[in-house]
Amino acid sequence: MKYLRTLAILAALAVPFALALPAQAAFDGPGAKAAAGGFSGPVSGAQADTVAKAVTLGDDAPVVLTGNIVSQVAGSKDKFIFKDATGEVRMEIDRKVFAGQSVTPQDTVRIVGKVDKDLGKEVKIEAKSLEIVK
Repeated sequence: MKYLRTLAILAALAVPFALALPAQAAFDGPGAKAAAGGFSGPVSGAQADTVAKAVTLGDDAPVVLTGNIVSQVAGSKDKFIFKDATGEVRMEIDRKVFAGQSVTPQDTVRIVGKVDKDLGKEVKIEAKSLEIVK
C-alpha cells in the first residue's frame, strides 16, 4: 500500500511539469521573439546568384538569390514562387525561415538556400535564411 501511495504522489508531481514543457517549447505565436544577434554580411561559397544559374546546378548546390516572392502555391503552407530578373523558381520556405517577418510581393528579399533537384521533378530551392533587402 505504501508503494502505491508513493507512486501516486510521484505521478501527481510529475504531470504538471511534463505538461508545461511541451507548451513552452512549442510556443511560436504573437510576441515570440526571434533569436537576437548573428552575422549580417556577405555570404561566400554560393554557386549561383540568379534563378537562371540556380536551375542549372546540381542537387544541394548553395545559392544566394535576390528578388521577390510573388505568390504562394495553392494548397501549400511552405511552397512559394520566387522571381528575379532572370526567371522564376519554386521555393520551399519553412515558417521558421521567415523569423516573424511579413513579406509581400513588393518586398525585395535575399534568400540563402540550396538547390533541391529530384529525378523527374521540378527544380526547387530550399530556403535556409531570408532577409528583407532595404
